[in-house]
Amino acid sequence: MKLGSAAMSALCFGLGLTTPVTVEAVPVTFQVNLAVQTTLGAFTPGTDAVEVHGSFNNWGPGTALAPGDSDPSIYEGALDVSAASGSQVQYKFVINRAGALVWESDGVGPGGQQNRVFTNTTTAQTLPVVYFNNQTTPPGVTAVTFQVNLEVQQAAGNFDPALHTVECHGSFDSWGAGVPLSPRQDNTNVYLGTANVTGSPGAVIEYKFVINRAGSLFWEGNVGPGGPNGNRTLTLVAGSQELPVVYFSNLTNNPGAGISVTFLVSMAVLTARGTFDPSTGTVDVRGPFNNWGSPSGFILTNSPANPTLFAGTVTLSWTPGVLIRLQSTTSVTNGVWDDVPNTLGQASAVLVNDTFVDGAMFFRLTVSIQP
Repeated sequence: MKLGSAAMSALCFGLGLTTPVTVEAVPVTFQVNLAVQTTLGAFTPGTDAVEVHGSFNNWGPGTALAPGDSDPSIYEGALDVSAASGSQVQYKFVINRAGALVWESDGVGPGGQQNRVFTNTTTAQTLPVVYFNNQTTPPGVTAVTFQVNLEVQQAAGNFDPALHTVECHGSFDSWGAGVPLSPRQDNTNVYLGTANVTGSPGAVIEYKFVINRAGSLFWEGNVGPGGPNGNRTLTLVAGSQELPVVYFSNLTNNPGAGISVTFLVSMAVLTARGTFDPSTGTVDVRGPFNNWGSPSGFILTNSPANPTLFAGTVTLSWTPGVLIRLQSTTSVTNGVWDDVPNTLGQASAVLVNDTFVDGAMFFRLTVSIQP
């Protein structure tokens, strides 16, 4: 049929608006971690294969992936993807068990989309490692990341990063070998490590951090509500959880500098009863300032003038503030706290030790309210 001049002009105008789309084959490297599937028995290395299928070949025969050199649980492979730059390419990983294909479930894509998606580019790209079916742990297992700050322990001489290591022990491994921790990249005072903890969501797990001094274990003291040993506790959630950073033994400042505190205890009654001999017996003080006596307590000495009265001095510290002062009391239940003189705005104080000869003395930091 012959077209009129108007029709020809319209056709030429329409053709002139069409811009050809350039499609080039660009190498894309796919990576998938099959460690969990191997643990579950859903994938057998050396027998089963894993492939990637996608819209780049109309979901046809997949491309087989191979174990990586650095981690044999991670399978990887590169193929040329022909798609316009900036276009969305969909794909999924598939386990091939002697011809029986086990596809990833729907919803593995971003935001719960049915398929995985990546944006095609004009240059080669390597996609990040993902877990098959996005399953990072087996059912009933939570990947728990433990974190502890060792800055104070290093300042106090209890931890040397060049000689010592730090671990996390707990009921999750029957208080066995523990999980080794390593320095965090953004803060080398903080050590972290991850353990796969078996248990249902809501289960309470006890644990503690331990400094390993070439085989000699230096445990935290009473740091939490767990059991008679004051263990830390966590409540499991499903999948994975990262615990907040805590200080080893909950010490947030160096007990090796600051307030001079003298401890005194009368052993007169025990001596009179015959259960203590001042000439051969020893008395020590244990608390968070010396890790509750691990590896040893703080030994007190008795006075020649009063052999049943044992005393000793320990140094504490606090972070000063213009309105912060130190207070003391002989009982935490009577609600009466007395200001320790000359401590407002200071970071240290010399305490009068004869005020607590007959019993315990408790201290606290408080904020003075200006009128």
